[in-house]
Amino acid sequence: MWDRLTSLYANIKDRPIADLFKESGRAGEFSLRVDGLLFDYSKTNIDAATRSALVELAQQCGVAERRAAMLRGEKINETEGRAVLHTAMRALEGAQGGDISVDGQDVMAEARQTYERMQRFVTAVRDGTWSGAQDRITDVVNIGIGGSDLGPVMAVRALAPYTDGPRCHFVSNVDGADIH
Repeated sequence: MWDRLTSLYANIKDRPIADLFKESGRAGEFSLRVDGLLFDYSKTNIDAATRSALVELAQQCGVAERRAAMLRGEKINETEGRAVLHTAMRALEGAQGGDISVDGQDVMAEARQTYERMQRFVTAVRDGTWSGAQDRITDVVNIGIGGSDLGPVMAVRALAPYTDGPRCHFVSNVDGADIH
C-alpha cells in the first residue's frame, strides 16, 4: 500500500491544485458536512485515486477497529499501557450513548467529578476568587509537547474573541531557553 501511495504522490506532486478545479463538482465531491460542520478538503492535491488508496490504508491498518477499542476503554496507549479517556471527557453530557469502562469500572462518574472541579477552579481564577501569591492571576503558562500543546493553543486561538480571563502563554519543548 505504501508503494502505491508513493507512486500516486510521484504522479501528482508537481500538479497545481488549480488544475483539479477544472473538473466540475470538485468542491462537492471532496467535502462533507457532519453535525453542521463543513470539512472541505477540495483545496488539497488529493484526487479520487489518492483518496481511495488512503481509505484502503486506513482499512488495512484497522483504524475503525482501533477507534472502537478506544471507545470501549481498552488500553490502546501502548507507551503507558493504559486507556485513553478523551472519550469520557467528551461524553459528559451523555453524547457517547453509554458508560465508558476501564477494567470493568465505569469511569464516567470520576470524569464528571473532574470536570466539575475544573469548572469551579476556572470560574474562581476568572472572577478573581482564586488568587496567586499576592494578587489576581493574570497569566497562565501551559507547558506541553504534541497534543498537550497543540490542543490548548488551538482552543485559546479559536476562543480569543471571547476571552475574559488571564493571558495564556505556551511552552512546547524541554529547552529551558524557551521558558526563559
